[in-house]
Amino acid sequence: MSKTVLVADDERDTSDFLKRILERRGYKVSVSYDGVQAKKLLEKHSFDAVLLDCSMPGFTGLELIRFAKDKNPNTRFIIFSGYSAVDSRAASDLGADKFLQKPLTVEAIEEALK
Repeated sequence: MSKTVLVADDERDTSDFLKRILERRGYKVSVSYDGVQAKKLLEKHSFDAVLLDCSMPGFTGLELIRFAKDKNPNTRFIIFSGYSAVDSRAASDLGADKFLQKPLTVEAIEEALK
């Protein structure tokens, strides 16, 4: 059975890039282009991993981690941002498993999902 991943980023190029990369590696991928849709998917489905942009309309990645972490304790939460230290600290404080700096690389994504 393939692992399930939710990708949430309002930058469609980034979301589509992540979807292609992950599907080529055998993951089943759901995509959300805003925080509201991502929250709905997190309420209805469980995922092995969730890749979230820190800044999205509706709900930020940090707000989504706060919402979903208790409900999904076995899910790996990976947050990414074009900003640095502040987002990284906040993500870690909320229970993110990994923080990635944009621009994302295939190697960084693969390492974060291990």
